[in-house]
Amino acid sequence: MAILREFGTIEGMENLLPEDVLSNIIHRLAPRYLAISRCVCKTWCTIIEAHNLLHVDLLPRPLCGIFINFNELSMSEFFSRPSKGPTVSGNFDYLPCSSCIIDHCNGLLLFHKYVVNPATRQSAPLPPCPYMVVEHIFHREYLVFDPTLSPHFEVFMIPEIRRSNVWYNMLNSDDKLDPAIEELEWPPSPCILHVFSSRTKVWEERSFVREGEAAGNVSDMRLDHPYVPDTSVYVPDTSVYCRGVLYVYCQNKYVMRISLSNGKYQVIKPPSDCEGMAYTNLYLGKSMKGVYCAVRHLASRFLIYILDESSDRMEWVCKDSCSIQPCQIIDGPGPWTLQDINNQERGFEYEDGNNEAVVEDRFEWDSDNDNVIETNSRGSGGYINFLVDTTRRGRYNSGGYIDFLGFHPYKEVIFLSDSLRRGLAYHLNSSKIQDLGSLRPTNYGTEVGIQPFIQKFFPYSPWMGRFPEDN
Repeated sequence: MAILREFGTIEGMENLLPEDVLSNIIHRLAPRYLAISRCVCKTWCTIIEAHNLLHVDLLPRPLCGIFINFNELSMSEFFSRPSKGPTVSGNFDYLPCSSCIIDHCNGLLLFHKYVVNPATRQSAPLPPCPYMVVEHIFHREYLVFDPTLSPHFEVFMIPEIRRSNVWYNMLNSDDKLDPAIEELEWPPSPCILHVFSSRTKVWEERSFVREGEAAGNVSDMRLDHPYVPDTSVYVPDTSVYCRGVLYVYCQNKYVMRISLSNGKYQVIKPPSDCEGMAYTNLYLGKSMKGVYCAVRHLASRFLIYILDESSDRMEWVCKDSCSIQPCQIIDGPGPWTLQDINNQERGFEYEDGNNEAVVEDRFEWDSDNDNVIETNSRGSGGYINFLVDTTRRGRYNSGGYIDFLGFHPYKEVIFLSDSLRRGLAYHLNSSKIQDLGSLRPTNYGTEVGIQPFIQKFFPYSPWMGRFPEDN
């Protein structure tokens, strides 16, 4: 705006600067601001389009699928949505060693020692973090990336308190902390975070000062429950990066809201409905209207919230409530396909003996006619009694359970898993459910000693840009 003040009006600047000079200035803007600049005036819009300055391929693309970490499997699986465009493979055989995905952000995936762009099969090395080892504290890694601003990414190490082992404490004193330490506020203020930048290629320490109250003290964090009783449901550490702010779901169900621009953070308490419920799961995600969370209470009840940041006091506003019970088995192929990466690595072959041909054919399946299952019978509170597929007959009670698989990034849709058998999409506004297809890896859960459950999930939209050449 300083330029506008100097020249008086935008038209004045256009008259004083030749088109090639103005084009050279505008093309240096990040994609997000280039898109905004198209709306400034007709001349700027014409220049941007004539010189092809706004590369749409650099912006995030539609949802491509869901990466899923299954317990005991060495590599993440890719539950892929069919597409007529370029396909994305979930096989990362170009990395030196196989591993599971740790985090994702706007088209990039975080692995141990690498950040990967599956759409372009590029990878950038991630050096080890030289942080000091502190007793009873561990760190989780989170990826921060916004292609509309820069092709560079950052990795944040967020500290957490190790949970207390109750049974171990009864016999040993090694797991006990000094009472003075247990009474310390958590998270601390200032909170020192280790951050890696692909621009500088080094880890650095950044200080963030807390605004408002702490989540509790150290002793509170050590009593957190990582599992739901009587099931093998693992509570994943979900995160969201949105408009320059990193939201991290931390122990004891609080969300750490980290503003990267001003060096401050806030503690956001969980929705009031799940306060005091020790075994309630909370999942963060980004969707149409910003930051969402899903509260999963015991077997199959879900409460969906949107974070309202319009006032100084941030609040979770309830969007939907539903209890989904699988009452019918749905067999056969669906519009989405599990790429079955782990079985390909083991030498497993499909019935026709041609792995690649079958996989490629499934990638190109048209999804315009995704099957919709009507919620045929509904009780109070959005309770769904039946999942009915009118194109199939003779189904019976599945006796299964529903797991959460994330939010659609652009639509008010949540993804679910029916007993590790089928992928489902639940539309919040219409209360309709779509069957997406089989998501269970071949032979998964049949081997002795393997406890089958989903550890993490990452709804994935590809980024067609490339890392800077110096990576």
